[in-house]
Amino acid sequence: MPRTLRFIVHFGLLLSTGCASIADFLSTPSAVPPASPASTSVTSSTSSPAGPSATPQIGTPSNITPTGTASPTSEARVLRIWLPPEFDPNSGTPPSNILKQRLDDFEAEHPGLELEIRIKANEGESGLVNSLSVTSMAAPAALPDLIALSRPALETAVLKGLLHPLDGLSKTLDDPNWYEYARQLGHIQNTGYGLPFAGDALVLVYRSEVERINSWNDVLASENPLVFSVGDPKALVGLALYVSAGGELLDPQGQPTLDQEILTRVLTSIADGTLSGVFSPSLDNLVSNEQVLQAYLGERANMAIIWASDYRAPEGQFTLPLPGLDETSASFATGWVWALAGSNSENQQLAVELADYLVADDFLGTWISATGYLPTRPDSMAAGEATINAIVESVQPIPSNEVLSVLGPLMQDALMRVLNGEKPEVVAENVIELLKQ
Repeated sequence: MPRTLRFIVHFGLLLSTGCASIADFLSTPSAVPPASPASTSVTSSTSSPAGPSATPQIGTPSNITPTGTASPTSEARVLRIWLPPEFDPNSGTPPSNILKQRLDDFEAEHPGLELEIRIKANEGESGLVNSLSVTSMAAPAALPDLIALSRPALETAVLKGLLHPLDGLSKTLDDPNWYEYARQLGHIQNTGYGLPFAGDALVLVYRSEVERINSWNDVLASENPLVFSVGDPKALVGLALYVSAGGELLDPQGQPTLDQEILTRVLTSIADGTLSGVFSPSLDNLVSNEQVLQAYLGERANMAIIWASDYRAPEGQFTLPLPGLDETSASFATGWVWALAGSNSENQQLAVELADYLVADDFLGTWISATGYLPTRPDSMAAGEATINAIVESVQPIPSNEVLSVLGPLMQDALMRVLNGEKPEVVAENVIELLKQ
């Protein structure tokens, strides 16, 4: 075969292989055959945490799960939605069924509309933010019109230029019907980027064997074991106590900072708790909220600091905002928001309409009550929820990713050193020296 002809053939094979690889990464669902009036055409496709390729479900082409209705006589307008696994509308749980019905209702109100649901891992190569980044370069037309992101993921995506501001497209975030913590979660550098639909916060849970807790001093005086994720490199509990004592996490130049005197006070309270048996050096083995919860449920401790969404205290147990060193609460909050990422300007306003539809009080109240999440809007909360109201009224958003990446490991190391017997003032001085380097 002539050399030129062989080159053309080999080049053609290489090009077709490369295109197939990109298509596999994007995992775009294949087209659904025309449906009858009784069948469905809204799709749901899942990318597992291990990668974008998923095992096809029996009876559905290319792992497509019908979830709604559309007219069989005209080509559907597609609105793409990316969700993490915990919000999969086809998982069969009570909250997912409520969400699925809401999405079906929206589609029914928009004849000819097809909602294409895609499930992405929270983190990793096939996670939401990384998938946004890769898709924006490889195939912008396949970007989601609407995406559910955690607050840390929202911050990362905005700084990478992967999202569109809501300002000028929606006035919902300007509505007074938001808890202040939720309103802040939806903003990055004073610009609105997301509509918060689910909240979460650090809380203290304890059993009835413990006398009534109203302050951090009550925690230390209880002499009951308390567990929290000391090994978490974000060190949110330590930083929360620091902020509750009046500590600032940013200096006047906007750089991460810690005050030595206030840090010493925080570490001294941990040392005092160690002497009274509230804290144990073995706490440094707890690196995740799941491990903390297992320790509490296994009755290794009568008190625990966990995320509200992970545990609903039954009768005989109590939940309250994490007490601070002073009178203020030390609870940090995070949450999930609806954000805009698509490149299709014609779909943008429709995506905003859907986001507004998914944070409406009538729906959000029903959905939140079926989950372990905290409400983001006062009018969506059922009357009489005094504990929940106390939490959402007292929390503040978690620090930025930059602050946590710098101060988290320093605070984590400081807590572990004090738990293991080092003097608080010595550890605090050493931390400040490390921070200045």
